[in-house]
Amino acid sequence: MTLLLLSLLLALAAGAWVVHPVLARRWAALADVAPSGVLDAEARKRVALASLREVEYDYRAGKLDEADYRAMRERLSAEAVRALRAAEAAGGTPVAVDVPRDPAAHACGFVNPGGSRFCAGCGARLA
Repeated sequence: MTLLLLSLLLALAAGAWVVHPVLARRWAALADVAPSGVLDAEARKRVALASLREVEYDYRAGKLDEADYRAMRERLSAEAVRALRAAEAAGGTPVAVDVPRDPAAHACGFVNPGGSRFCAGCGARLA
């Protein structure tokens, strides 16, 4: 009987420990960490770079012909440039870091596989 009561008390204490922050809202963040303009600009940047990456992969996989690839790449490149400029203007993270962490890394610090045309970390064209 004592073991049952101790188990019940321990279960209630654990449940209270888990539910307390939700109910009390003391540890919850009540304000945005970053302004919504910065978050929107960063989200647009990530989507534009991911779209460019997908078009590149689709072309390499043979899913797109040359004309479609070039048209989509031009449109998405222009959109990515606008998104990068908007993210920088909104005060987001910088596009490139001055000192690479790895000799084989791009300026943003991402190590790309050989033969890549664009950096998978920041979307910049590789030489």
